[in-house]
Amino acid sequence: MKKSPLWLAVLSALAVQSALTATSVSAAVATPEKTTSIVTRDLLAQSDLVFSGKVVSVEYKDSADGLPHTFVTYDVDQVISGRPDGSQVTLRFLGGRQQKGEVIRYLEVSETPEFQVGDTDVLFASKNNSSICPLAKCTSGRFRNLDGVLASDDGRAIIEKTDSSYAISAAVIAKDTEGRSEVGHGANALASVAREPVSPVVSATAVKAEQFIADLREQAREVASARADTPVFVSASIKDEFKSAAMAPEAAPADAAPNLLRRVTTPTDFDRWEEDAVRKNNGNPVL
Repeated sequence: MKKSPLWLAVLSALAVQSALTATSVSAAVATPEKTTSIVTRDLLAQSDLVFSGKVVSVEYKDSADGLPHTFVTYDVDQVISGRPDGSQVTLRFLGGRQQKGEVIRYLEVSETPEFQVGDTDVLFASKNNSSICPLAKCTSGRFRNLDGVLASDDGRAIIEKTDSSYAISAAVIAKDTEGRSEVGHGANALASVAREPVSPVVSATAVKAEQFIADLREQAREVASARADTPVFVSASIKDEFKSAAMAPEAAPADAAPNLLRRVTTPTDFDRWEEDAVRKNNGNPVL
């Protein structure tokens, strides 16, 4: 699932002047009017495993139903919450490359992250092997570590608000020609790069990845204390045959199924009258 490095192109169009080096990642950025709040406690509560790590392989395999899937393997750096089954974690996503002979096709799934070997991330993994995107709230469950600066999946800087909570800004983190991280301003990372920067409203600070991880550890302890147990997180295996989660039938709600059955199997007064009339008419329909 090869990634188009959008944040590289944004830099040249916006002509960003303020560079952040790996050792000066806390330089101030302007917070645009519109930010997206991040509720880390909700992400922690929905996750089976939270960790930081580096992508070491991206592989593809079709499910038994013929749908391409991407297997992304991380070397685990720090475990924040949960119990991985080893020093590496492999996540399975719906979508990716499919090759039949000389024909190569790609299945792209909207709102699903794209990965490259070498990416370093903080991930909130959830329902691996049983969902089309094994991250809590999918793209919302991936935070990128760009030379120490924390960013959203689409490369926007994570900022700390005045109440100490986190939010996704519209400041796009990019790389200059020497590989240093920079923060540019744009209304949306996916919008036209020709758009004018949004006027700053309140000052904020770009969040360091290590600061974010340390804060998550504190919150994770509180979330873990409310759980009965912590099962081992099982990595996906590209060697195993599997069926796509996209093809799994949706079960009827548990409380709705008995009521539905009751409505179907319990005859009404009219049903009983009609059945009696048909019987008296020697089995012929009553018109």
